[in-house]
Amino acid sequence: MPKAVFYYFKMKGLGEPCRLLLAYGGVDFEDIRFERHGQEWQDFKPKTPFGQVPVLEMDGKTYAQSYSIARFLGRKFGLGGDNIQEEFEIDQIVDLIDDLRKRAGSVDYEPEPDLKEKRHAINAKTVYPDLLQRINDIIVKNNGYVALGKLTWGDFVLAGLIDYLKKMLRMPDLEKQYPAFKQVVDKVFAFPKVKAYADAAPEALFAAIDQTMTKVVYHYYREKAMGEANRLLMAYGGQEFEDHRISDEDWPAFKPNTPFGQMPVLEMNGKKYAKTSAISRYFGRKYGLVGDTLEDAMEIDQNIDCLNELRDKALSVAYEPDKELQERRHAEYSKTVYPQYLEKLSSIITENNGHIALGKLTWGDFVVAGLIDYLKRMMRMPDLIEKYPAFQTVVDKVYAIPQVKAYADAAPKMTW
Repeated sequence: MPKAVFYYFKMKGLGEPCRLLLAYGGVDFEDIRFERHGQEWQDFKPKTPFGQVPVLEMDGKTYAQSYSIARFLGRKFGLGGDNIQEEFEIDQIVDLIDDLRKRAGSVDYEPEPDLKEKRHAINAKTVYPDLLQRINDIIVKNNGYVALGKLTWGDFVLAGLIDYLKKMLRMPDLEKQYPAFKQVVDKVFAFPKVKAYADAAPEALFAAIDQTMTKVVYHYYREKAMGEANRLLMAYGGQEFEDHRISDEDWPAFKPNTPFGQMPVLEMNGKKYAKTSAISRYFGRKYGLVGDTLEDAMEIDQNIDCLNELRDKALSVAYEPDKELQERRHAEYSKTVYPQYLEKLSSIITENNGHIALGKLTWGDFVVAGLIDYLKRMMRMPDLIEKYPAFQTVVDKVYAIPQVKAYADAAPKMTW
């Protein structure tokens, strides 16, 4: 088969079902991924059939529309029905899944924040449960498949869209509430070629990030320290924000305006939020950088809590006012406390393939990358990453993300 080229954004979204089908069919395809608001996409857009992606180039022709491509690939690889009635059954259930996606999408892309929240609340109570239960029951009836009681291209549509649906429905535990969905996903990703594609694919956002949020202001000191992780997370998510860096001189006047007399502070939608990890966890959920279950979320939390314990131990020494006691404690911690934490965290990262948890990119990796220079300073370990190279692996993965690198290149230069 001639080499195919598949064009879509740097996310799963509506393109992932087709990528999974191409992988299943053993097609050697070039996976072109555009920045959604980048110049490459703007240049390519006039060349597409309808000014949209996904676009599939194959056998000298160009095709468009997500489900048309998926249906074509399904038939090509023997994943269609045996007659027009069976084809009809697959189509109707895929259309039902798309009804759910469109309902959620109409809320997710609503530009008015108050209206958006109101519509989400209504849909979450009345619309989503009915559609999700219907789809769940259909899968149960079909022995863990979307249609016909066997593998069809419809299963690849659901498996490819699942993370997109979680994001738009604001249901990270969707598969836990409706376990039949997980049966479909597991069946699709059990195929070696599909699994191999997924393992090798770039880390991807689940969906287009909501750019409709009102103005965001992030308040923190001029340093990286405990505030940098959230700057990195906003850069990753494409969130425009005012980076308000407060000097030591200006801090006393600003302090009474904070929720707890501390920073960082995230100002958003007319409200102020505080506490470093709480803000990071929020962005992790918003940008799909969490696990699929409550247990996954707990794993990220526990590993980051361990990292924060190390940070707190180092801070207790670095900010000890008694210089003699400070030196004594530094000597003690350098021999006992710091190595214990660093070795454990290094082992966790190694076990997780260069990530702090779950073997994949999570908000916890941004915490590690944001804190690394602060930890070096607090522990007086400029060679920390040389001694414990697993930390460098996390840092490299985070800063290799183009939008994060762009932020870092443009940000004020701070050593810690």
